[in-house]
Amino acid sequence: MIDLVLNGIALVFSLAILALASRFAIKSIEDLTELTHLSEASVGFAVMSVMTSIPEIFVAFFSVLHGKPGFSVGDVLGSNVFNIGIVVGILATIGSLKRCSTDLLTELVDVLFLSSLIPIILVMFGAASSFVGLALLCIFVFSVYEMVRKRRQPIFIGNAKTKTVMADKKIVILKIVVGIALVVTAAEFIIISASNIASGLGIAPILIGAKIIAIGTSMPELALDLTAVRRGRIHLAIGDAIGSNLTNITLVLGIVLLASPFGTVDLSIFAQILPFVLITTLILWRYLTKGGVSQLGGIALIITYIVFQATITT
Repeated sequence: MIDLVLNGIALVFSLAILALASRFAIKSIEDLTELTHLSEASVGFAVMSVMTSIPEIFVAFFSVLHGKPGFSVGDVLGSNVFNIGIVVGILATIGSLKRCSTDLLTELVDVLFLSSLIPIILVMFGAASSFVGLALLCIFVFSVYEMVRKRRQPIFIGNAKTKTVMADKKIVILKIVVGIALVVTAAEFIIISASNIASGLGIAPILIGAKIIAIGTSMPELALDLTAVRRGRIHLAIGDAIGSNLTNITLVLGIVLLASPFGTVDLSIFAQILPFVLITTLILWRYLTKGGVSQLGGIALIITYIVFQATITT
């Protein structure tokens, strides 16, 4: 009982730190958009989504290191369902995404959908290969290049001001790194506390790993995107949500497949999760091509995630 109380206190404290760190990180990222003249969607994908995927990257590293790459695959797929089902679902339900669509975001969700088909193909063969991992990494690099290439034209500044701008960029980047580090650290404490509470209440370990850990590694996206929307940075938030999923599917899954010996990643046990990955992505794609995600669309995404949690039992 005492352990449950202590973990409850740790959970509340970590949530408070997460909220403060998220606000600090978003403010720093806003400064970066002003200095680089990148669009919010570009920064959301190329910078924020990669940083908020750090928990998944660390899970991938340690799962491969301990010879259990399948754990990371489950985390990636579960996180992707959460990012769209809950993060985007909540943003849409509160009415923030009614008019959020841009050509860049539509292109990005197109790539996300095509990338999400890759695990389906892998399941058909029952195992994955390093060649597929390399292909996924190439897709990630290409996506980042395309997003950054389509930036707004920078405003010309004289030589006297160039050094000042460069110095400001270094400070802003340092702030972003510190802010994201605090976000990730707080998220890790959140998942540790939540896992301990779940264990104390007798929840099966397999459910903790497949569903609770995936929520924990997605907490940075949820915290940062909600903070971004409150500050009026809609495209920054949606760019991060879509970009995080694309980063998970291409960069994180690519690392796992590339680093794992051939045939050691058995994806058949994750076949239950893949339909929900595709359903949530299809819902998002359908609404973005129509101009934005309505409140009805947000509710549909949240319901899909609830069904996912209720259905995935093994």
